[in-house]
Amino acid sequence: MSAREDRLSDVRMIVAHAIGLTHADMADEVDLLTTFAADWRGIGAAISRIEKKYRVNIPMDEVGESPTILSIYRATAHHANWPE
Repeated sequence: MSAREDRLSDVRMIVAHAIGLTHADMADEVDLLTTFAADWRGIGAAISRIEKKYRVNIPMDEVGESPTILSIYRATAHHANWPE
């Protein structure tokens, strides 16, 4: 696995745990709010865990109105200065 794949998998697992799913159930580009009936509290908890782990600050507006695993990963990558 590449570093990008490892980090994306880690973000997926953190989000899945926060909203009560397994990471295997989650596709990267689907709206977490409508597809998985997640709420902003769970998504906020996941983002807080990601911020703490990677020592970044992710503004909620950067994950979008319809947050996905990929949008959360991209916001994290941007603030952590990970290469795309």
